[in-house]
Amino acid sequence: MLHKFPYEDFPSVEVSQDNLAAIYKPVECPQREDESVILEKAIANPIGTDRLEKIVKAGMKIVIAVDDITRSTRTELMLPLVLKQLALAKISSKDISIFIAMGTHRQMTDREIKLKYTKEAVENYQIINPDWKIGSDYRSVGKSSDGFEIKIHKTVLDADFVIGLGQTVPHMYAGFGGGGKIINPGCSDEQTIGQMHWLSHTIPSNQRFGVYDNKVRHLVNDVAVKSGLKFILNEVPAADSKIAGAFAGDPIKAHRSACDFAAGLYVVKVQKADIVIADSYPADIDFWQSLKALYSAHFAVKKGGTLIFITPCPEGVSSQHPEIIQIGYKTGYEQIKNLVTDGKLSRVVAANLWMGNEILQNCEVIFVTKGISEKDIAAMGFQLAASPDTALKAAIKKHRKDAKISILCGASKIICQTAF
Repeated sequence: MLHKFPYEDFPSVEVSQDNLAAIYKPVECPQREDESVILEKAIANPIGTDRLEKIVKAGMKIVIAVDDITRSTRTELMLPLVLKQLALAKISSKDISIFIAMGTHRQMTDREIKLKYTKEAVENYQIINPDWKIGSDYRSVGKSSDGFEIKIHKTVLDADFVIGLGQTVPHMYAGFGGGGKIINPGCSDEQTIGQMHWLSHTIPSNQRFGVYDNKVRHLVNDVAVKSGLKFILNEVPAADSKIAGAFAGDPIKAHRSACDFAAGLYVVKVQKADIVIADSYPADIDFWQSLKALYSAHFAVKKGGTLIFITPCPEGVSSQHPEIIQIGYKTGYEQIKNLVTDGKLSRVVAANLWMGNEILQNCEVIFVTKGISEKDIAAMGFQLAASPDTALKAAIKKHRKDAKISILCGASKIICQTAF
C-alpha cells in the first residue's frame, strides 16, 4: 500500500499489506454547508449569551483577540463576520483593536498579518502585534484560583468588551484548544503562561489530550473570565482543515459545545502498533507547534516501539525557545523540576520538555524533516532519516519483518483512545 503525505516535498512510503494494522484519521463530515454559512449560523445563534450586536454598545472599546500564524484558524472568514456585527451595533472602527494572541510565539510579519486577517482589516482597524518579551506591557488582574498572579496584556485589560476568535482542536495541556486559551496563553505574560503549562505535570496522561475537564482547562477558563473575555467564535476543522462546525457565545458554555462536537470528529479507537507513521499536518510551522502531533501519535505506539514523524518545520525547532535544543528531551522530570526551582528554566519550556521526555519514555522517534538539522534532532534526543522509506526500513530492522504498522493522518487532530 502506497501512503501519500500531505506535503509535496516528502515522498510517499510503501507499507506492506501484511504489516499494515490500520490507518487512522479524523472523521470527514458527511455533509458540509458553505463555511461562511456555518459561521453565520453560529453568530446568529450564540450559546449562553444574546447576539453580539445586542450586547455591545456604541462607545465601547472593543478588543478582538485572534490566533496567530501558527494556527490554521480560518480568521480570514471569521473576523469580517464579527466586524460586521460590531458595525451593526454602531461601534466605530476607531474603537476596535485586533490583538494577535501569540503567547510566547514570534511576532508576525506584515505579509502574514495581511493574509491572516484580510487586507480590509489591516487598512481599517488597529492591529496589535505584541512582543511577549516586553514584560511592562502586562498588568496584574489578581490571583488565580491556584494562588498565582495573573498578568494580561494591557490592550486587553483596557477594553470594555473582549471577543475571542479561535479554533477548537485537541491540545496536549488543556484538553482542547480554543475558548479561553485565546487569553491564556494567547494574551498572557510568560509567567502566567508558564504556570498554566507546568500545571499539566500534575495531571495523569490519560486526562490531558482531548479531555475537557482537567486542571489546566479550569485554570484557562478562570484566567479568561478574570481578564474580561465575554464572547467567542470558535471553528472546528474537519480532516481537510475546512470548517466542520462553529460555535459562538459564552466563552465557557459555547466552548464546551465546541469540544463535544470536536470529540466526535477526532476521537479514534486504536490498537497499539510496533511502528507508527504520523504526519503533523497542519501543525507544522516549527517543532514547538508540531510537538502536539507527536504527543498525540505516541499514544498509538506500543511500549518500546518506533514512531516515524513526518513534519516540515520550516522555522526549525523554536525561534523563541532555544533551551529545547540546549537541554533536550532526554532530560528527566526531576532534572527539569530542579531547573525550574532554581530559576534556570521557565515553566513554559519546562512543560514542553517534560512532554517530550514522556514520549521518549514510551518509544523511539525517527524524524523525517527538512527544517531541522541532524545536529539539532540529536540534541533533542531523536533520530533523523533522509526519507519515510529509510525510516521505515530502519524501524522494521529494529523490530521484526512481521511488525505491525499503523498510520496516523494529521496526528495533531487525532485523539487516540486505546481499544480493548
